[in-house]
Amino acid sequence: MKKLAFIACFIIAFTISLTAQNHGSCDKAVLVDTSDYGPVYADGKANPLLAMKHTDGNYFEKPHSVVWFCIDIPYDTILTFDLVPQNHTDDLDFLLFKDESAEIKNCGLCRVDKKNFCQKIAMEKMVPVRANIANTSMSVKGMTGLSANAENETEPPGKHSTYSKALAVKKGERYYLVADNYTSAQRSFSLKLHFRFVNDTTDYIVAETKTAEITTHPKGLFNINVLDSVTGKLLKAKIRIDWVNPEGKQKIEMSGKQYAFVLKKAEKINIVCYTKGYLIAQKTYIAQGDSDKGIDVKLFPIRAHTKMIFKHLEFKPGLPEFLPSASESLNDLLEFMTNNPDVHIMIKGFVNDPYKLYDDKFDQTLSSERAAAVFNYLLENGIGKNRVQWRGYGASQMVYPEPSNEDEMEANRRVEVEIVK
Repeated sequence: MKKLAFIACFIIAFTISLTAQNHGSCDKAVLVDTSDYGPVYADGKANPLLAMKHTDGNYFEKPHSVVWFCIDIPYDTILTFDLVPQNHTDDLDFLLFKDESAEIKNCGLCRVDKKNFCQKIAMEKMVPVRANIANTSMSVKGMTGLSANAENETEPPGKHSTYSKALAVKKGERYYLVADNYTSAQRSFSLKLHFRFVNDTTDYIVAETKTAEITTHPKGLFNINVLDSVTGKLLKAKIRIDWVNPEGKQKIEMSGKQYAFVLKKAEKINIVCYTKGYLIAQKTYIAQGDSDKGIDVKLFPIRAHTKMIFKHLEFKPGLPEFLPSASESLNDLLEFMTNNPDVHIMIKGFVNDPYKLYDDKFDQTLSSERAAAVFNYLLENGIGKNRVQWRGYGASQMVYPEPSNEDEMEANRRVEVEIVK
């Protein structure tokens, strides 16, 4: 048995080794035809042609062992991706090149004796379309890549954003991504590609388009349209989509007027959407069938005495301490206050205690302390004290006096933000 176990381990290790070591040069780039690839590690020969000091992030600072990926674009879209290290302290860097050799259809032809991309990279200095050589950041678990929220096309060494700006790409184009682990070439990482369905890539990258008409997305996709609740016109806003079911599915974040993606039957998502001058919109949606038509998310203009409910601003049971899941709601509220500097608010705390397990004093104190915790978070992050009030209401205003499920209990256990002026 020990001998068989040893042989099995050897075969597995040998297979992993082959997978990892096959992609260390351009002519052996792996053709990525799935959304995820890895884990891989850089075990090829260090290429000095990819290194040039003091080039503001356009090249690696030193020759490194790298992994090459070859990406064919399936349709007109916005390209984003994540490079995810196995060890969060690792420092991943990347360069992304566009292949101008239109006749090349697969990476196997890279070895044909013609001046294709792989030969050009060996013959001349090619400028990447995107690059990121910034220091690792533990706030994003060591990840790097292209993001819809990033501002710069390249990032030089140092304490900069580990994400570079998303790239508008067209069907049939080919790109070569070369990545290395500056910390340890022998530690693995994975590539996660995101081909985002968008209607108008210009609108996504630059300013709003002039038209306010809703455009049809590709068939078979779930569509989200962001609308002004008064005029019905499309609004450019920030959108975040989190999957509740299935758990662990890739979160979507983008800025635009419309968004389309695949949503299968029974999948449950939370949608958060906001822009300057409007209240934050929060919706939960469960797909009734594969790729439902979609929904409109209406944003309401900021007016006195209107309110926003943050049901995902969660606390530890019986305590005024935030759960980790509350961080995004807190950041949403902070960004709302930052983007709307003339707004003053009242933070209201409520608890769920339908069966009077605790006395009224406990409920009142707990709701007050939770409201105060949100107040203190805003103050600690630069919001003026004169703009924020807070108050606890105990269990006196439960939405469901006799809750029958967790959703109803969540509705009772909530934080409301009322616009004072």
